[in-house]
Amino acid sequence: MTNVDPERTKQVLERVERDRGMARGWTRILAERDPDMLERIHETIMHPLYNRSSLPLKTKLTLMICLNAFQFHEFGVRAQTRAALKAGATEDEILEALEIVALSNLHGMSRALPVVVEEFEAFKSAQ
Repeated sequence: MTNVDPERTKQVLERVERDRGMARGWTRILAERDPDMLERIHETIMHPLYNRSSLPLKTKLTLMICLNAFQFHEFGVRAQTRAALKAGATEDEILEALEIVALSNLHGMSRALPVVVEEFEAFKSAQ
C-alpha cells in the first residue's frame, strides 16, 4: 500500500458525505487506502444520478431501488426508497417498479417489498 495523504482522504470523504448524505463503512475504508479510486466511483455515481437531467430524479432513484432489489441489497433498497420518496416518488410508483423487478426476479421483489413498506411507514411518520 502506498502512503495516502490523510488530508486527501478527509477531503474525498467530506465530498461523498456532502453529495450523497452518507459515507458507509466500505467508502471510509477505500478512502483511507485509495481516495482517488473512491473519487472516481463517486463521480461515476453522481454523473447519471445528479448531473444529467433527461430523467426526473425520482425516476432515477426508483430505478436504483429496483437494481438494489434485484441484487438483494437491503441497505440500498432502504436508502434509495428514502431518497426517492423525498424526491417526490409515490408509493404506487415504487410498488409498480418493484412489480417489474418481479418479472425477472420474483425473489428480489419479495425480499424488497417488506423493506420498502417499512420505509413508506417511516416516511409518513416523519411528516
